[in-house]
Amino acid sequence: MNAAMLHQRISAGAWLPGIAGLETIKAAPNAAQLALRHWNTITRHDFRPVLEPAIEVIWKVQDTGRESGLNKAMRHIAAEAERLANDYADLGADYAGELFNKVMGNQASDGAYFTRPAAASLLARLAIDVAAPDADWADSKTWECNRVVDLACGSGTLLAASLTEMKRRARERGANERQLATLQKLAVEKTVIGLDFNPVSLQLAAAQLTVGNTDVAYRNMGLHQMPYGSEGDRAQDVRAGSLELLGQRRVIGLGNEFDLGEQDVGSERLQLSQDDPTLEDAVDAVIGARVVIMNPPFTSREKMGEKFSEGVTKCLRERVDGLERTLVRNDSELNGFGSKTSIGPLFEALAEKCADAANGVVAMVRPTIVFAGPEGLRMRQIYAKRFHIHTLVTCHQPGEINLSQNTSINESLIVARRHTSKDGQIPPTRIISLDRMPADDQAVAELHDCIVRCEMGLLPDGWGEVSEWPAERIEAGDWTAGVFRAPELANAAFHFATDESLLPMEDQHMVPSAVLSGGAQMREFPQTDANTPSSFPVLESKSAEAQQTIRGVPDRHRAPKRMVPQDEWIEIPGIDEPQHPDTARRIVNKTAHLLVTAGQDTGTGRLTAVVLEEPCVGVGWLPVPGITLEKAKAAAVFLNSTAGRLQLLRNPGRKLAFPQYRPAGLKTIRMPDLSDNDLVGVLALCWETTAETEVPQYRDGECEVRRIWDDTVADAFGWDKDWLAGLRQLLHQEPHVRGLGSNQFG
Repeated sequence: MNAAMLHQRISAGAWLPGIAGLETIKAAPNAAQLALRHWNTITRHDFRPVLEPAIEVIWKVQDTGRESGLNKAMRHIAAEAERLANDYADLGADYAGELFNKVMGNQASDGAYFTRPAAASLLARLAIDVAAPDADWADSKTWECNRVVDLACGSGTLLAASLTEMKRRARERGANERQLATLQKLAVEKTVIGLDFNPVSLQLAAAQLTVGNTDVAYRNMGLHQMPYGSEGDRAQDVRAGSLELLGQRRVIGLGNEFDLGEQDVGSERLQLSQDDPTLEDAVDAVIGARVVIMNPPFTSREKMGEKFSEGVTKCLRERVDGLERTLVRNDSELNGFGSKTSIGPLFEALAEKCADAANGVVAMVRPTIVFAGPEGLRMRQIYAKRFHIHTLVTCHQPGEINLSQNTSINESLIVARRHTSKDGQIPPTRIISLDRMPADDQAVAELHDCIVRCEMGLLPDGWGEVSEWPAERIEAGDWTAGVFRAPELANAAFHFATDESLLPMEDQHMVPSAVLSGGAQMREFPQTDANTPSSFPVLESKSAEAQQTIRGVPDRHRAPKRMVPQDEWIEIPGIDEPQHPDTARRIVNKTAHLLVTAGQDTGTGRLTAVVLEEPCVGVGWLPVPGITLEKAKAAAVFLNSTAGRLQLLRNPGRKLAFPQYRPAGLKTIRMPDLSDNDLVGVLALCWETTAETEVPQYRDGECEVRRIWDDTVADAFGWDKDWLAGLRQLLHQEPHVRGLGSNQFG
């Protein structure tokens, strides 16, 4: 369909002799052969990225012998393409990514989650605002100086959005249609650059970039198919797509001689000692880009390449590991930048290498959880050191949290530019918290106009709010302002997380245990009844119907699956009966009075922590061993107060509406000094007073028991009760807590 629409525009432009219009193909008995003849003629001049995949489809179907069905399909496609070829340009954005996902099926192993058109349009506008705010886009020199690169372009959504925005700005500067056609030709050949390993994605991207110009006589489109998977029978023949650029000297900044140092001189090292000549054009295209705009694949390393054979998959993962080591050897600051679970950070590192060293801009769609948590800390610190983090955008409307197709996680926009301030002072970061997502390009234009006119405060027409986050916090790796809708909550959460009167849990030897948090462990200790020898109680359910009070209630029992003679069981001090060795060694020392949530729905949940008189472990709850019952009670009251909840919410994993917590993040949460007996006594007494009180769901809003917890904490620390109550009221209104957007009712 893309090939046919391009065919029609070439015919309409009449710049290539001998190319008949689609009206001849839709009426021809041999429609496929006729189309093939014309498309081969066109590829001898240009447009290979658009036409080659379509030509290969025709060959493939011809091999089946189903000529009749093929010709019928081609006649139908020709008729529809003739009708749509010119009108499609009026859409102003790429809508092919959604179609690609439907047609191609699950692309999870490749991370092919294409950007939603409205999000792409907004990101392109914000990126160009930062890269060239006052440029004259009617001048061809502006286009030549503002090269836009997408290192994982997919169907070209972000490139099409960027091109559309450039043309819009040129039109505002007085460019007529003929000038726009000339500028589009310049853009497609020199300014707008896309890399991807999927030929069908590139075909879609090429088709998108030719839309809107009937005079489509381009000679060299700036699209590059990157080698991916196995290109031979040897391990060193496996390639990793755009990440191959991390092995190119000019990209990562190596000198003419690759320094082997004292490293082992293996095949991988020798291969990386010289740049790959097949990647030379791609390197030339991406180095020194004014704007690197992309939605990096967030494929997990476990899924990467799983569509290949086991041997190729193994080699591909080793290849990526080797490229990461090469990157770190050349730039030691990037040690720890990558992730053991995702390849996304490697694309972030590649973007930094490709952006112009003086005035480059990086604009990305990224999961919102990269703003917080320990895993992304190094990335945040490096980017904040090498760029001014100009803008962070998050949409907080429930149901509109994702900016990519076929995903359900919170995603945000990041716009960063090289810092060029003469006095060395980095400006604060602009935080844009949206209350709704624009539905189409017209709505994006309205939102963008509101953002341009509003430096701070509420955006007009109920779009959301603009605030600032200090540069020193950004430099330290604290980007948590993008997690909260209310700026006041973001600031309060930072206050509690840095309050010197509170001590980190790990400094008080309060490190949550991940026992029973893995599937393998749970299989070793299956569910059983309370009478089974060596069974132990488990706090397992955190649904709305379970754990309704701050006094926890065990709701399951588990026991070791492995059979061991009872004469080999182990005596444990303080426990009446001998214990199974597995229970004694792996469970008993992890039990605790205090259990903290390992993740919960921020709307239907009730409690962040509970206390049991009998030490317990949990599934979905993390025990905090090593503290007394009295201290556990005090800690639970604080964790369930607004001060505790805000600290938990600024460390989300997965998505904001159902964060997941791990010990590494929880142990940094600041708590009362539990060596202060008076303080512990006050908080523990509050626990006793409220232990049997049913706690409403978070989404139910204000309630007496949470007021009591907050008032007790405020009294204990000398905080203003009204201040804490105000924060509590704001927290009730957070969209992912309330379950409704700021302007929604229900």
